[in-house]
Amino acid sequence: NVTDTTTISGLPSAVRKWSGIVYVAPLDLLYAAPYNADAVLVIDPRTITTNTTALGGLGTGFCKWRGIAAVPSGAAAFAPPCRNSTVLTLRFQVDASVVEPVRQIA
Repeated sequence: NVTDTTTISGLPSAVRKWSGIVYVAPLDLLYAAPYNADAVLVIDPRTITTNTTALGGLGTGFCKWRGIAAVPSGAAAFAPPCRNSTVLTLRFQVDASVVEPVRQIA
């Protein structure tokens, strides 16, 4: 195993920027909920790049959302409020033809 702390760089230096991370398979992207940051952190593991502007404008303040989870289809992700009064909801356009159906375990 190799640990790399330099490939993905250039992010803001503030403390506790994001909380939790989720992989949305149909989009092949990772999303982190804004804790103190004003935007969702989007990581593209294919290109090893980040985006902090596409899902921004979520306001200043601290402890906005803590953690994040996606539905199995990849059509949405949800972050529960920490000090906010709302659940952060991210909805995605996914191609249903490439998403495997959810399998129930008996």
